[in-house]
Amino acid sequence: MSKPLQGIKVLDLTTFVAAPVCARMLGEMGADVIKVEHPKGDGWREYGINMNAHFNEKINPIFDIYNSGKKMISLNLKTPEGKEIFWKLLEEADVFVTNTRPDALKRLGFSYDDVKDRCPKLIYAIILGLGENGPDAGKPAFDTTAFWTRSGFLRDMSPMNDSYVPISPPSGVGDTITGYNLTAQVCAAIAGRERNGGKGDYVKASLYHTGIFTNGSMEIVTQRPWGRDYPMSREQVGPPGGCFRCKDDEWVFVANGQLSVSLPKMFTMIGRPDLIGDERYTTRESRAAHWKELYDLFVEAYKTKNCAEWVSLAKEVDLPCVRMNHFSDVTTDEQAWANGYLENMTDFTGGNLIMPTVPIEMASVGEIKTLPVPPVGTDTEEVLLSMGYTLEEISALEESGAVYRSK
Repeated sequence: MSKPLQGIKVLDLTTFVAAPVCARMLGEMGADVIKVEHPKGDGWREYGINMNAHFNEKINPIFDIYNSGKKMISLNLKTPEGKEIFWKLLEEADVFVTNTRPDALKRLGFSYDDVKDRCPKLIYAIILGLGENGPDAGKPAFDTTAFWTRSGFLRDMSPMNDSYVPISPPSGVGDTITGYNLTAQVCAAIAGRERNGGKGDYVKASLYHTGIFTNGSMEIVTQRPWGRDYPMSREQVGPPGGCFRCKDDEWVFVANGQLSVSLPKMFTMIGRPDLIGDERYTTRESRAAHWKELYDLFVEAYKTKNCAEWVSLAKEVDLPCVRMNHFSDVTTDEQAWANGYLENMTDFTGGNLIMPTVPIEMASVGEIKTLPVPPVGTDTEEVLLSMGYTLEEISALEESGAVYRSK
């Protein structure tokens, strides 16, 4: 069985996370992906090395996770020869993925308006920070600023107390979600092209827009006249659900779900079935009037048993209750391994790394393996030879600074 995107050619001019995620996912679904890097390389290579003292040019799993499986070539797009090669690649491509800012693309001569007529079948897919229009359109943006901060999450999700500080953003998470957004649109555009006489499309996904939609529930309920205020104290955040400290100083998280169904189960689990039907807790209004005593009731109850006991008791009454993991716990989680959500990867030194697998689960795709990504320009020669350049021409291009081959 062939993969769904087999035969699709993707040209990847991406850096950091969001756009590389899109290109990798397209590749894992069967597309051929050529990634073009500046001779100095994608800045995410440096970021990955800086995240851990053990990472280096040969061991860089933070870069591998978003760029595995791509052909890696290096062009200097500020040279006429580099631009000529890039145009040839664009003309052969089905999809172009980038997160280069529109004004920079315009200066290079590769904006959508520059490309659309010369490459009419091309699906031009771009990650934006704050959108194409408005007073902040040209500002630099990362997921930490555009997705997490501007959407309100960092300011409003940290519990309000005497030592309140805004929550810190996780690295690359908003980028990854935005990359998924772009991937879905690109796949739809590929399908749409077949019905539109081979005409390409212009596909955009911005970090800010995706952040707004992702946090949409909070952005709705904080509007007037509803006016729910954030940040909230822990006691205000959805009792009887949320996070609770257990007897062994571990924490559990309990999801409320539909309270008319889940609250009786919660009372049963903590050994207080007598509270089922108590008029203080039967309606939203009555619970709001007694939220502090309801919260305190559960706080004290969870202190009486260890975390594992509560998880077991919750399973008996069919409640979604889980131990609150650390990041470091995930790679030893039996559930993750049982479903193929993690894999072992051998790096270029022969060492073993545990990697999250790409969340694509399609029978036509099958098992996906993450491969370590080689140095900048590793595949430059191979790709240029496939385009008809001779070794002598490639050497001349390298001498002029238009291309770079890894040594």
